[in-house]
Amino acid sequence: MVLDPLGVGTTSLRDLGIREIVIVDSDCGRYADFVRAARDGDVGVHFCVDGRSAVRLSRCFRADIWLVSTDLPDVSGFDLLAMLSPHVTQGEVDPMLDGSRRSLDDVGRGRHAGIFLVADDYRLEDEQRALASGVAGYLVRPITVDVIRATRATLQAEETPASCPAVG
Repeated sequence: MVLDPLGVGTTSLRDLGIREIVIVDSDCGRYADFVRAARDGDVGVHFCVDGRSAVRLSRCFRADIWLVSTDLPDVSGFDLLAMLSPHVTQGEVDPMLDGSRRSLDDVGRGRHAGIFLVADDYRLEDEQRALASGVAGYLVRPITVDVIRATRATLQAEETPASCPAVG
């Protein structure tokens, strides 16, 4: 039995306001789910295999979500945040405007609001460092399109005001 209380499994990323995703990781094979979504026309996916190519892309391209590996061949993902920040800013990039529960409490409040750091293994110190830097969240592999879809759908549900009772 698959639980999907928000009904996000059938919602396209484009319907949720996510049109472009940049993945910064030297191992593109880890993201087969994102490649399938791109082939289906659900989202545009762009890969950078190192920090240098990510910085170059960030200067001329706007994405809704950046998934940045903590371990890259030329720089750590944490160090890459400082290089991306002049180019990836909340206003133009991030569709996530409010916080969410779990480790995503500060989504949209930091200057790196469209960036998720992605690690192979969970480490509390890394999560705290990532969230303190202002990223949208700290994720641990495997990452699927459904993780991004559910995060965005949850935020949209929280943004929708409850109906007001009739006054009479």
